[in-house]
Amino acid sequence: MNRDEKQDMVTALAEIFNGAQVGLLIDYIGLNVAEISDLRRKLHESDANMRVLKNRIAKLAIKDTPFSALEEHLSKPRALIYGGEPVASAKVLSKFLKENNKISYILGVLVTPTGNKVLEDAEMRALGALPSREQLLVKLLFVMQSPPAQFVRTLNEIPAKFVRTLAALAASKEGGEAGA
Repeated sequence: MNRDEKQDMVTALAEIFNGAQVGLLIDYIGLNVAEISDLRRKLHESDANMRVLKNRIAKLAIKDTPFSALEEHLSKPRALIYGGEPVASAKVLSKFLKENNKISYILGVLVTPTGNKVLEDAEMRALGALPSREQLLVKLLFVMQSPPAQFVRTLNEIPAKFVRTLAALAASKEGGEAGA
């Protein structure tokens, strides 16, 4: 590989490191080509990607990015799983880990507006166990919808109770007149 190609790779990796919301560094040794392809396909379906890193090039690209905490772990063959939706990529990886124990988490980084959070193994597994964005939105909508719905039912109960009272009063008057 010539110098220009290496520089292009550094630039491409730097764009990934600066643009991703989450990056999960994994040890992929032990996976065959079919398993790596399967993982990449599943990640692609959830708008995430996987890139096998060349350590020297990755170390150059990672400087002054949100993922600089990963630099010291770029010593062995590693792959980076990255994307814009943190939970989706972590879910795919967690599910893949349950089916295939040949890979392991190394370290992760979650980019937030308040700062970057380095994720250890347990935190990455917890991120993968969270409900998806759609499931959280449905729950939020249900919680937001519940008080107004209860208020409407309460308001509706007032005239309904009045009508039932009138019906009971009318029935008792009819029963009283029929018996007289």
